[in-house]
Amino acid sequence: MLAATLLLAGVTLQLQDADSRAASDHSTVPTVRAERFAGSISIDGRLDEADWALATPAVSFTQLDPNEGESASERTEVRFLINGNALFVGARMYDRDPGAIKTTLARRDASADSDLFEILLDPYHDHLTGVQFRINPSGSIREAVIGSGGNDDPSWDPVWEAAARVDSLGWTAEMRIPLSQLRYNPAEDAVWGIQMGRSIYRKGEVVVFSFVPKTESFGANRYGHLVGLGRVEPQRQVEVMPYTSARAEYTDVPSGNPFRDGNDYFGNAGVDLKYGITSDVTLDVTVNPDFGQVEVDPAVVNLTAFETFFPEKRPFFIEGADLFRFGGIRTFNSSGFPRFFFSRRIGRRPQGRIDVPGAGFTDVPDQSTILGAAKLTGRTSSGWSIGILESVTAEEHGRYLDSTNVVRRAPVEPASNRAVARIRKDLRAGNSTIGGMVSTVNRDMSDESLAALLPSSAYFGGVDFTHAWGNREFSFDGMFALSRVSGTADAISRLQRSSARYFQRPDQESARFDATKTALDGHAWQISLAKNSGKNFLGSLTFQDVSPEFEVNELGFQTRAGTRALSWTYGYRQTRPAKVIRNWSVYPFTNHVWNYDGDLTFQTYSVLGFGRFTNFWRFFWRFDYQPSSTDDRLTRGGPLARTPRRQDFVVELETDSRKTTQVEGSVFYRWDDAGGSFGSYDLELSFRPTTAARISIGPNLSLNENVAQYITTIADPAAAKTFGSRYIFGRLDQTELSLVTRVDWTFTPNLSLQLFLQPLISSGNFSGLKELAEPHTFDFVEYGRDRGTLTESNGDAIIDPGDGGTPFEIANRDFNIRSLRANAVLRWEYRPGSTLFVIWQQSREGFEPFGDFSVGRDFRGIFDSRGDNILAVKLSYWLGI
Repeated sequence: MLAATLLLAGVTLQLQDADSRAASDHSTVPTVRAERFAGSISIDGRLDEADWALATPAVSFTQLDPNEGESASERTEVRFLINGNALFVGARMYDRDPGAIKTTLARRDASADSDLFEILLDPYHDHLTGVQFRINPSGSIREAVIGSGGNDDPSWDPVWEAAARVDSLGWTAEMRIPLSQLRYNPAEDAVWGIQMGRSIYRKGEVVVFSFVPKTESFGANRYGHLVGLGRVEPQRQVEVMPYTSARAEYTDVPSGNPFRDGNDYFGNAGVDLKYGITSDVTLDVTVNPDFGQVEVDPAVVNLTAFETFFPEKRPFFIEGADLFRFGGIRTFNSSGFPRFFFSRRIGRRPQGRIDVPGAGFTDVPDQSTILGAAKLTGRTSSGWSIGILESVTAEEHGRYLDSTNVVRRAPVEPASNRAVARIRKDLRAGNSTIGGMVSTVNRDMSDESLAALLPSSAYFGGVDFTHAWGNREFSFDGMFALSRVSGTADAISRLQRSSARYFQRPDQESARFDATKTALDGHAWQISLAKNSGKNFLGSLTFQDVSPEFEVNELGFQTRAGTRALSWTYGYRQTRPAKVIRNWSVYPFTNHVWNYDGDLTFQTYSVLGFGRFTNFWRFFWRFDYQPSSTDDRLTRGGPLARTPRRQDFVVELETDSRKTTQVEGSVFYRWDDAGGSFGSYDLELSFRPTTAARISIGPNLSLNENVAQYITTIADPAAAKTFGSRYIFGRLDQTELSLVTRVDWTFTPNLSLQLFLQPLISSGNFSGLKELAEPHTFDFVEYGRDRGTLTESNGDAIIDPGDGGTPFEIANRDFNIRSLRANAVLRWEYRPGSTLFVIWQQSREGFEPFGDFSVGRDFRGIFDSRGDNILAVKLSYWLGI
């Protein structure tokens, strides 16, 4: 099958000349002309300057929804003007019922739930990437970078001007987009890609300038053309943004703590520099950056062996992130695969601990100090995309009070250098790409305790490619990468024993634990053949391989190694409206995963469907059937086990998003042949009490009955069947309830207040303590019932295994976790590019070993302890030179 796939990809390369010609043929796409002018335009939304009459408007717009392919129900006129400094856009959206125009105030980049007008530009004209500028009738704006995969990145905040107003004919919008804020290749007679869209909210109508049927692939390759630009001169952009910040922390500190008194104050200052080396290559430098997050991560209770993933939220790293994406493939179905660059590793929480006998109070930094970072990004006229990021973090020390009450320091994170470089070449008008990426992590390991904990260096390098044909209806994508991690034998032993590998597993054959190893060398690769568009049928076939020693967690995110996976789907969709359903899709699919010993560790046979009714309600459903398979993770480094046969289903329903009040609900339920089950029930109510405010309230209830929750491993030679260790499990009955509340209040498009509130309570009761009976099974021996005795003492369990083994004790594992996360952010863009943030955060954490669930008691318990409060102010000032 692999050979046939490669042959097919080779044959399609013969089509590259035809595809390239079609992509560059101006006559096959709609065109709008920009006119040169020398006057001035006031950006007030009025369109009353005489210069607008110089431009011929674009007036041909076609519906995507609700009646695909029909002419727009309301007339739209869009004009373009350009001078040596900026591109100007003037849009008139006619409406025969202007009083029904839906508009709301929304903060920058937020969902507006209103009528909209937007333009999407492809200034590089590479048919892959673009930028978006959007405005609604109230003047609320959104801008984003459109990545090569079609994803948008709203963290990009260019300095531009826009205004809109409603009048007796409908509404109008004006934009001034400085050329210094765009990346393009200078040309004598420049041609840019252009797409325009308008949303008439009350009608559910979306119209576009360059129409592409929903059955075909859509992206920057199908934009129209913006001509008449003439020679667009290169702009030498220089932006300087100094900042200053202050933070006050009011925390619940135990008496006698020499490091904090509960009222602590901090200050900081730094500067960001953006320099346009050319109009298509930009250098970003930050000195002593403030990388504190504006929004907190939600609270989670993680009882697995794997790290919880939280997305990046820091603007410096989010902006331009598409250039650093590596190894992406077009597929409708795949298994887990490493993320090769995960910027949250930079400035992460120190990984060392203060583990000193007799140590009292400790004080460890929440994050590593980023001394400086630089980023070079751009795209050349010959189709090369480059991205280079370099960062240096400081050595971090924690303080502690020793047994003689003397304050001492201990290292908790070494000084580190992290770098990543990405390059990509666009071919055949963006229908094919080839690229590569390398990353390095180097640490100062002069401290022996940290050298035993962390690798001294980590290196990664890989190549990737994409290839599409038939207007990108078909694609063949792939990548191959190598990794090497080096360090002391202790540090590499930790990686071998980690949950990604479990090399210590006694019945593993493909890789064995080696306490003398000082490096891990691995590889990863994946390929995918996909049918991305077509009238009805879509699908993909994907294979993925991660070798046992592959490791990228120093600058990436990876939970598994030593896996091979085959994923398939071939689905049917219907985009033409019918009497009840506007559009719908059904996708059957399968996933199979093997470890490197050839054990089938996961298999599922599934089907899902989604669509939208004619009343604009949306639905989603899914059913999975998972036969019993081998489990190489259940015993967390012990022998193989089995998973019982499982089934699950998901049902989601969302009401009409055009309404002032919207409801979303979902149910997920899973059950297995061993008697275990898990249910998650979500409901979200969102409403707008005024056009300036949006409130959402979302309760979530989950009920977990796990018949074999791992607890610990006890070494005992008497446990001969399980290789001299007892793998202890228990039944876990867990109930979790959370309530997420968000309030977005927008006073003006430049002044907004956001509130996030999440109380969470979770209880877990352990019972039926037992051990794995034999490898390759899901059979257990329960203490006190099947064999041996179990005696409880103050919640702890004293166990005699009853087979001649040594008695042992299991501490009480029952828990009641109470948590509150609150976050309020006042954001004021007091001048273009310059922002004032006022941030308040509160967190409360509590723990009790009750094990039973009581809504009233546990919610009241959240407030039994004093909350930790943080008040921060950050002021930045943008200077464009």
